[in-house]
Amino acid sequence: MAKDSGNASPAEWVMRVRSLKAKRDIKSAIEACRQGLQTYPESIDLLYTHGELRVNFYNLVKKPEHLKMALISFEKLLKINPSHYMANLAAAQIYLKGRAYDRSERKLNAILENSPNDPKAMKIRQALQNKMASRARLEKKILDAKPDARPVEETRELEVESEEKIETEKLEGLKEAEQHQYEGLIDRLSHFSKLDGMVSIRLIDPAGVAIKNMFKVGKASENLSSTVADLFRTSGSSTRKIGLGNFQQGMVCTPEVNIVIVNVFYAILVVVLETDTDISALKKRINRYVEDLV
Repeated sequence: MAKDSGNASPAEWVMRVRSLKAKRDIKSAIEACRQGLQTYPESIDLLYTHGELRVNFYNLVKKPEHLKMALISFEKLLKINPSHYMANLAAAQIYLKGRAYDRSERKLNAILENSPNDPKAMKIRQALQNKMASRARLEKKILDAKPDARPVEETRELEVESEEKIETEKLEGLKEAEQHQYEGLIDRLSHFSKLDGMVSIRLIDPAGVAIKNMFKVGKASENLSSTVADLFRTSGSSTRKIGLGNFQQGMVCTPEVNIVIVNVFYAILVVVLETDTDISALKKRINRYVEDLV
């Protein structure tokens, strides 16, 4: 890492983990996550990254203990941020695979309360309903044969009922096309390099994990990325519900800073500005940034 590991920020730990993962060194990536979490045990980015890596490892070696470790990380994260989209989605899928249907349903409900028609959550819910229907038929068959038999209980210790992979589109990061798109997004951040009043600028993925951070004044809150991702999803759901299409751009004003959120294809652009900054100058740069991508 560029800095001594003892002084590294959560974002720097995540970047190191991603670098190791890109080299297919999952064991070292998990160890880096563990070290980062020793210093930042409540880092949402590190907790999610560790859970994701454990899922990757399970897909390689098919050992259920990796899914259990992933769930520990996702559940810790969800205690901090109960509405985290990707953590709820991942946990729901793992609980479904482990036949813990009630817990899977709770995670899906956490997503669908904010985004009632979310296609990924709806797909898992359909699979869950199919499994629950099969279990109900089994229970009925058992009771018909033995009226005093106890119903099948929810699995308490996670059991993996098959050797199928957890769906990698949801949990293993970016598709190749998205990786290429991110490179373009990062390359063009220079549009904002000389913007007066800028505190920080970052690109985050839909799960709230930092892709690229740039700080000009101090350091922004570690939880900003995940919080903005939740706000972005909620805004998108709200605009669709009232028939205005997809959310494109918005601003959150606080006594200390203004936070501008922009939909930029596969990612979210977040610009933090001093409160007295000329917003019109920023809008021109945003327009040029998006036009260049198109």
